[in-house]
Amino acid sequence: MKPFSLQNVLAYRKRLENIAQHRFFEAKKAHRQVEQRLTEENNVLVELSLRSERLQSEGVNITELIRYEERILQVKTNVKAITKTLAEKAEIVSFEHQHLINKANERQIMERLKERQNKAWFAFLNKKETAMLDEIAILHHDSENK
Repeated sequence: MKPFSLQNVLAYRKRLENIAQHRFFEAKKAHRQVEQRLTEENNVLVELSLRSERLQSEGVNITELIRYEERILQVKTNVKAITKTLAEKAEIVSFEHQHLINKANERQIMERLKERQNKAWFAFLNKKETAMLDEIAILHHDSENK
């Protein structure tokens, strides 16, 4: 009897790998978006700091200077929050990458198992065929000798 076909198992493993790959790419995309936000906030912070320094050197109304300092403090808080989010996204990317590697390895193992199983099955069939041909040759030889 032919052994269990691993085709369905391999198709399932491939689907799992594709899902893991999709999740990994989505995590990388989210990470890049957070990096971009962080870069933008840092640019805003630098711009505000330079503007504040310029206004201080020019001599400006104290209320306007306080507004700039409050805005700088708010942007610094945003940068800290985005940095924390970026670290979380990096951790998620790392986890999804490892998950993808595991799924790819599992699929490759199943493919190797399928190849071994197929080789063993064909070796079994060849052995059976050889035995049948030997039996036919013996029967034919016996019938010629009688």
